[in-house]
Amino acid sequence: MRLKMINSSSFLWLFVFFQLSVTLVFLATRADKFFTFETYLQGVKYSTLLLLVFSLFVLINKRQSILAYDPLKYIFVLQIIILYFAMIIHTDIKAINSPTILLMLFSALVIFSNQISVRTINLIAITLSLLNFALIMLQILSIVPVAQDNIREGLNIISDRPTGLLFNAFAMGYASVITFAICMYFLKIKKLLILNVIGTLFSVISVLLSATRTPLLLMIVSGILILLQNSKFVTNNWKLFTIAIPGGVALFPLATVVLGNLIGNQDMATLNGRTFLWDCVTSRWQQFIPFGVGVQGAFPQGFCSDDEWFSKLRHPENMFLLNFVESGLLGLIGLVLLFVISFWYSGKALAKGSALPMAVSATFLMSSIFYVPLFHYLPFLENRTADRGVFNFYLFTILWMAIMNSTRSEKELQLTKKQ
Repeated sequence: MRLKMINSSSFLWLFVFFQLSVTLVFLATRADKFFTFETYLQGVKYSTLLLLVFSLFVLINKRQSILAYDPLKYIFVLQIIILYFAMIIHTDIKAINSPTILLMLFSALVIFSNQISVRTINLIAITLSLLNFALIMLQILSIVPVAQDNIREGLNIISDRPTGLLFNAFAMGYASVITFAICMYFLKIKKLLILNVIGTLFSVISVLLSATRTPLLLMIVSGILILLQNSKFVTNNWKLFTIAIPGGVALFPLATVVLGNLIGNQDMATLNGRTFLWDCVTSRWQQFIPFGVGVQGAFPQGFCSDDEWFSKLRHPENMFLLNFVESGLLGLIGLVLLFVISFWYSGKALAKGSALPMAVSATFLMSSIFYVPLFHYLPFLENRTADRGVFNFYLFTILWMAIMNSTRSEKELQLTKKQ
């Protein structure tokens, strides 16, 4: 009976608990109160190990379904396998022995071992929205510090952008788009109305306070798509949307660069400096064929620039290029296939009146172009400035997997058909 309680849903809730705990300890170190940075690193370490042990119990409990045929499961797991292959090729011993990457592999198997109910996904999204908003308010009131200093002109409410439950404002903006889409979806189908109104509202405010442009655009597109998800125009033209939405997301950076050059806006023309990093990687493309340079050899300090910010970044602010650098053509092709399959399944869900998978997949595609939301942060590597392990954004990657897995069920999809 006790083993039955150890399931994918309880794993997700446990991850939420550790996400909050690790974030709070880190913020306490920023305030120079209660905890040292070494305490924080130990918190990341033991939180990761506990989640790893718990995920192993889930897999033992669901061992019969681990190898069951499932293209979605295989394509998510493939990303980790490719990363392991690159690490073995390049003898990245520390990376190979990492519990962080092993947890990423186990967590993907856990999520696809059995379906998480849509109600659980909804409650977790509401919880994350509330926790994030609460931390934002404490940061605005200067009771709690931000996780990363990042000043940008926005609503001019505070001098520094809040980071909430995440470690930077950019990640928080994308995370808030995901909680917005989930809460908006369940609000549309009239489930937990009051809680989802609050979750939606708090997510909107969080996106606005993040002062990031792409999450704001995604929130608008996701909201419109979810509101129209039951219309005949959307369901009858799901193939068109399956091509148009990822196509529009992929072309957005190019359109921004062109517009920035036309109007003389340097930030837009360089995507806030990202094009310098992208040019750096693409100009050295021969170095990364066929199998990249491995995880430990990727982006040593000064790789792209001696500028302090660029030198310490250790990634190119683009998931596709990061995969290319770390694992070569295999990594790049694997990530492209991940999105192709995800958008195909999202389109099939859209045909049945559910826009949530499409909205979240689009968010991850956009964030993969401007950020590194999937398989990157490794706390054990020397001189690696990202020391958050799976607690930077990976919880939302797991939510994406859970949504993709759950919305394929005819039983779950009936939620939208009955409205």
